[in-house]
Amino acid sequence: MKKALTLFLILLLFSIDGFSNEEDNLGSVIDGIQKKYEQINNFHAVFIQESEVKALNKVQKANGEVWFKKPGKMRWNYDTPNKDQIVSDGKTLWFYDEEEGQVIETPLNQVSETQSTTTLLSGLGNIKELFNASFTEPGDISPNGSYLIDLMPKGDEEYNKVTISVDKKDMMVNTIYLYDPFGNLTTMKLEDIKVDGAVSDSLFDFKVPSGVEVVKPPSFR
Repeated sequence: MKKALTLFLILLLFSIDGFSNEEDNLGSVIDGIQKKYEQINNFHAVFIQESEVKALNKVQKANGEVWFKKPGKMRWNYDTPNKDQIVSDGKTLWFYDEEEGQVIETPLNQVSETQSTTTLLSGLGNIKELFNASFTEPGDISPNGSYLIDLMPKGDEEYNKVTISVDKKDMMVNTIYLYDPFGNLTTMKLEDIKVDGAVSDSLFDFKVPSGVEVVKPPSFR
């Protein structure tokens, strides 16, 4: 679930390229989101993640910090329950699993063969080609004074639907709800969002922890 949510965030925050304007109100909201993120070069936020795992009848919680920087750079530092890291320098993706003592190192263009993932990771994503958008039905999720928009993937993806919550004042995404094919829901809240601060490229240079195994796909060795 971490992987699917991370890939979606890259798509959403760095590849917004517009939706069809079949519904005027929806079109104007999407245009506002697009304009906002086109103006942003980087941002930092604190995140709180909750994943409902129905098969285990439990909720898994995590939190930490996240940084994004165009084009395609990101760093997720998990504080709990483990010190996991997900880092991309725009060319390579590293996923460090502290509990397993392992780093998976992969070129971005090999992370997934699905159209949307490959497109978004290359920085050429076009949301209207990848999703059908609509306003969320009233009562599905507490509005909390935000726009709620459902994004339905057109292709074969790791999730069935993504709902984004967008602040009506600044047009920033503040919460993402990710539904997978097994009926599980992951909620990612972004708080204390700061845009266009001083974010060095060196932040996205992943350093392999001492004694940790590095696993690479055969074509990347």
